[in-house]
Amino acid sequence: MSKIPKFKSDKEIREFWNKHSLSDYEEDLKPAPLSFHKPRKEVVTLRLDRSVVTKLKTMAKKIGIGYSSLARMWVMEKIEKELPHTSLQHH
Repeated sequence: MSKIPKFKSDKEIREFWNKHSLSDYEEDLKPAPLSFHKPRKEVVTLRLDRSVVTKLKTMAKKIGIGYSSLARMWVMEKIEKELPHTSLQHH
């Protein structure tokens, strides 16, 4: 029989673990199954003037990242600014 009690609320869980250590209950713990899903990516083609691409590459080189990464960051920042309640990390 497990020494970890059954809890009736999140409050009881917090109170219990604030007073106890997980190391005292190692024999009662079981590994949780984990799975990681890599977000699906889609290739997008942008047609930009050569001078814009040159400037983008120059700016990206200054901060030490690839120019496509910089463009992607800017697109994500703009979307987050315009739609702040949209999670870009899970789509």
